[in-house]
Amino acid sequence: MGALARSLEWQAARPDVQVVGRYLQPDLIASDLELERQTACRLSCGIGLVHIESPARSRIMQALLRRCMPDYPRPGYSITDDAELDRLADHLEKAFALIADLDEYGHQRLIAGLHTLYVGVRREPQCSFSSSNELPGSALIVLSRERLRAGDHAATAAQLLHEAGNILLGFYTTSAAASLPGEFQYVSPYKKDLQTLESILHTAYTIPWECALRMACLSTEADPQRRARKAAFIIAYAARQVPLIDIARKGIERLGGDVLLDLPDIAAIPSWSNRILFLVGQLLAEEPIAHRQAHLAERQRVLDRQAWDIGQMLLRGKEPIDPRMGRREIDHSGDNVSLWYDGKFHVIVKTPDYAMGEDYGHYAATIRGVAPSEMEAM
Repeated sequence: MGALARSLEWQAARPDVQVVGRYLQPDLIASDLELERQTACRLSCGIGLVHIESPARSRIMQALLRRCMPDYPRPGYSITDDAELDRLADHLEKAFALIADLDEYGHQRLIAGLHTLYVGVRREPQCSFSSSNELPGSALIVLSRERLRAGDHAATAAQLLHEAGNILLGFYTTSAAASLPGEFQYVSPYKKDLQTLESILHTAYTIPWECALRMACLSTEADPQRRARKAAFIIAYAARQVPLIDIARKGIERLGGDVLLDLPDIAAIPSWSNRILFLVGQLLAEEPIAHRQAHLAERQRVLDRQAWDIGQMLLRGKEPIDPRMGRREIDHSGDNVSLWYDGKFHVIVKTPDYAMGEDYGHYAATIRGVAPSEMEAM
């Protein structure tokens, strides 16, 4: 439906029969919907599991899968068989039960906002969790065989809540009367690239929720070495929230009071993030002194990297917004910038091979194709 809407907008002056006709073939639409909703089984909470290979055969869903999971499908990708689907279902049942036990409110919001999980299994050790506003109430999950063997239900539960947060915030922003600005003006310490305010808010909203559950799960970890590794991950993962909270707050302030009357949940994001960062600080205080020093050094490294990324953007003519950024000056060569960030002085040299991220590059190419002057003004 999103593709149809965009096609109609593009062809509003002179509808093109081929373009409109492509999306108005009832038999193909019915075929796509059947593939997208062909539930293989259901969890006890009612959420349906669909083989991820099923929507991959849908013309419309193929593009969405590639956007959410760029590495799917590729040669050698394993097909999820019935036995693996059973293991996936059992793993997810236990992850949902863990969420219900540790975060009853989060569990309620999760099952209220999610109706379908597109699931698969991969050989590689990494797992993929994705969602999109074009696929409301759904998430795409590919778990590694290693995750299934290890039975790390805590990691899966935390990542499920992360995606639930993305889905809920997506529902909220698309249905709210006020719209968020779409300019790429903020550098995310998680993506190290120019992002929109909406992308920043998604990160500031979902990662604290994930960290909260991971912290709650620490009490169930009996192995001291695994607990130490998980605690270290949480502290390092949350370190990027330090600059992000202020960036989110600044972006929200720029919306203005009238806008925030329509977006009260968004206005609360910085305080929610600060609360989680406070709890992470308590976790940090429990660490041995040597570990604590290493974590604090990592936090400073995050801030230094943020300054470096901002410097690279400034040297490319961009104007990122970050309240920790102070006075800056680009030298006559245009290859060096002197920058104060978070009270620390940096001299940053332009790196010729510094690559803009895929999201920004795709957006810039789109703008370049239809409105060059608008891109130059960004």
